[in-house]
Amino acid sequence: MKSLVIGMGIGQLYLAVLKNIGSEVITVDTNENAGAHFASVDSALERHPFFDTVHICTPNFTHYDLAAKVAPYTKIVFVEKPGVATAEQWLSLLTTFPKTRFMMVKNNQWRDEFVDYKKIAESADTILFKWINRNRVPKPGSWFTDKKLAYGGVSRDLLPHLLSYYTGFFSDFAKSVPKVKLVKQRWTIDDLADSDYGEVDPNGHYNVDDRVELEMKHNGKLLFFIADWRSNDKDDIGLTFIAEGGARFEFELGLCPESAYEIMIRSAVDNLNNSDFWQQHIKQDLWIHEAISNVTAS
Repeated sequence: MKSLVIGMGIGQLYLAVLKNIGSEVITVDTNENAGAHFASVDSALERHPFFDTVHICTPNFTHYDLAAKVAPYTKIVFVEKPGVATAEQWLSLLTTFPKTRFMMVKNNQWRDEFVDYKKIAESADTILFKWINRNRVPKPGSWFTDKKLAYGGVSRDLLPHLLSYYTGFFSDFAKSVPKVKLVKQRWTIDDLADSDYGEVDPNGHYNVDDRVELEMKHNGKLLFFIADWRSNDKDDIGLTFIAEGGARFEFELGLCPESAYEIMIRSAVDNLNNSDFWQQHIKQDLWIHEAISNVTAS
């Protein structure tokens, strides 16, 4: 197996995971200090013209062009969330490159506990999906907090994680549409003296949403989604299930383990020719793209 990792930020995680499963890994990063094999995708493809998997771990605004560039040279393209700018762009990749498989990274669906969560979800009346950080605005002032480059804020950074739980829990997920209850920019660059996730650039941009709340009804269930970069209180990343009669089940999630990424990649490779597997992920990825586009348009 041979893999290409583009972008050595979160790409470092993919490098470790891919090496652990025995893949040969070629890396690309424009930063000469990142320690990558190549400084450009073109130079990597010139030397290595075919891969089993490609992993796009670059800033959001580069995802579509990079996915289109590498598609003819690989069997599977994994695009880090939030995928691309719109569902239409995602569909364009699928139709332009029908021989290539595309998957927006939904690593949480491969957690060991996911099957247990799914069983509980089926019998719950209310589900709360939360990703609330105490102080984790990604690199404030960088492309992460520039709406044009990031396509939003927590709506693009954290909501895909929560929505991927929902699409993984219910096979008929597409019948329901989330309603935006709140999408708000609560902070400015001047409010951020620090962040637990990257240094603050006081001269940079901060024009993104940093708290989003959605609600949705699905087969009589009431679902709530809350994503927040900075609560100034505590980290609160988890799932809460409330059953009929008030029984309550709460699970702390925390950051996704590397083992889930490994299972995700192996599953995709093993199911390369399983059309049912890919049709399900196509439906999920398009639905999530559309849902997030509706949030950022609000």
